[in-house]
Amino acid sequence: MQLGVTEFQSAGGFNPSMKSVADHAALRGFSAARRGSNPAHEARVLEAARLFRDVISGQTNPFFLQQALNPTEDIAVQWLQENYPGIFPAHLKRGQFALREVMSVTDYQALFVDVIDRIYYGYYNAYPVGLLPAVRQHTLNDFRLVSRFLLDGLVTPFTIMDAAAPAPEQSLSGPVPQDGSPFPITDTAPIQYQPSLYQARASVNWRAMVNDDLGIFRDIANRLAIVANRGISQFLTKFFFSTTGLNTSLFQAGYTNLITTAYGAASNNPPLSQQGLQDAWKVLAGMRDSSNYPILPMGKPYLIYGPAYEATVKNLLSSTKSMIQVEGGTGNAQGFPAQFVEAMNWSTQNMTPIMEPFIPIVISNASGNIKNTAWCLVLDPAAQNRPAVEFGRLRGFETPQLFRRMPNTMRVGGGVDETMGNFDTMDNDTKIVSVFGGAVIDGRSCVGSTGAGV
Repeated sequence: MQLGVTEFQSAGGFNPSMKSVADHAALRGFSAARRGSNPAHEARVLEAARLFRDVISGQTNPFFLQQALNPTEDIAVQWLQENYPGIFPAHLKRGQFALREVMSVTDYQALFVDVIDRIYYGYYNAYPVGLLPAVRQHTLNDFRLVSRFLLDGLVTPFTIMDAAAPAPEQSLSGPVPQDGSPFPITDTAPIQYQPSLYQARASVNWRAMVNDDLGIFRDIANRLAIVANRGISQFLTKFFFSTTGLNTSLFQAGYTNLITTAYGAASNNPPLSQQGLQDAWKVLAGMRDSSNYPILPMGKPYLIYGPAYEATVKNLLSSTKSMIQVEGGTGNAQGFPAQFVEAMNWSTQNMTPIMEPFIPIVISNASGNIKNTAWCLVLDPAAQNRPAVEFGRLRGFETPQLFRRMPNTMRVGGGVDETMGNFDTMDNDTKIVSVFGGAVIDGRSCVGSTGAGV
């Protein structure tokens, strides 16, 4: 409660003659101290509090509190002066405020424990598993080792034979199993891998669930699914890239699948560009099998790249024509074009881009800017007799599966309480499970570049 308007101003209220907020603050502090030492002011506050108490308890009619706030009836004012002496100043006139309720910012903090308007914003949007089309997917029956055989040999070279010559001696050597090692054949072991169990979990206590009036824990399943997809994406990315750049198990000299001048490219490890893609196709066209015979690259191409190339790829895929001074055009000794060739953008035809955000995360220890410049081109594994990578998932777990711990808390005389979870901890546990593995099979259907230019 507060005094009348004139007394409010004299007690430190807003005064237009004051020049600054600091002046008003200083005056309010001085006036507060003065009011604290004023017996008449203390008496009025005491009587106002007593009146308010009596109205709340029902001893006094609320009409008199209204009259104390805004006096309009002389008889009511007289009654208040008799029963609550000192509540009205002597100079009070009809229509003036005797008492006034004032609420400040700090009062709101005292009256409300929280804000009224509250919003819970959910989790970030996450990328799906983008590399699945670039690997051969296989369903596994159990956790045991799987073996993949590559059979070379068996057939003799196609050579001239003398029709009158005796039949050649029969050799007892048959097909040679190998694990995809580059020619010449040095290993007869099969390619093997074993699936592993992967899981992530979340635990929420019953007390937190009771207090959750914003639905914070409704997206637990979504969060678990995001974690599982991220784990699969990172697992697949490591088949194509390593901590230092390209994965040397897949991209190596033995497979001749590095985009370098040694295998037909115009430059070593070109960045992703029109020229870089043309070099990739040239290297693919020169692929040979383990007997050094040419093989035909087939299938839809998948372009795998990191976030730094996003604008480059969009520009390449949206372009319709190219003005080329190389690969058909000519340039002078200074490097300026002497003759252009206007060509359709054939290098990206039927190409599917795969932006893999885990590439710069996996390439964590590379020199220079390789984590942003490395890229590769992979032909559709479904069109290959020998795909670049196989990815195997346990039957029934082709997609990650959600599981929940069965609640075991029961009310006496009642059934299981689904919300109270575990009897000892009162936690509600949820987890997501997947079982998968994989291996490099043969690198002759893909080519890669570090993008470093060397």
